[in-house]
Amino acid sequence: MAESINYERLESGIPWTSRQSWQAANQAVAYHLQRYRADLKQLNIQAQTLKSCLNAVFPLLEELCADSCPWCPDPCCLKASVWFDFKDLLFLHFNQLSIPPCQPKADLESPCRYLGSKGCRLPRINRPWICTWYLCPTQTAKLRKDQPAKHQLLNRAFARIKSDRNLLEQEYIRAIS
Repeated sequence: MAESINYERLESGIPWTSRQSWQAANQAVAYHLQRYRADLKQLNIQAQTLKSCLNAVFPLLEELCADSCPWCPDPCCLKASVWFDFKDLLFLHFNQLSIPPCQPKADLESPCRYLGSKGCRLPRINRPWICTWYLCPTQTAKLRKDQPAKHQLLNRAFARIKSDRNLLEQEYIRAIS
């Protein structure tokens, strides 16, 4: 099984692109969360804290998107290389959030399947991390110029979230190993 997943990753550049491998990855995480429930209690708390941190930055991100995305001549979502990574799966499962039916893209050339006429159809909390932390040059320039304090606050929040995601993954692997 691992060989086919690795091969798939090499072919598409994105892990778990087939429905079967996506389901297998999510079933494995769900199984381990159930099997090692007692050992993962602290990670449940950490994942909820991570969710709170993300929810705290969402209003600013929504504001930035509302100011720039509708008028953008070259939307990031059409060409960005996005996918759910293992940390995203852990975050979704630990927080008991709905798991999207498949990866956003089948390959690096395809557009995101969750992009609708009014933006992303996934709730912000259910999106891959890359969709949250990436700010386009227009958004970054606007923040630096108009709201430098918020720009610094967002950078600090993103650094903390990134660190917490790494820790969640490391501690999960340690607990189930």
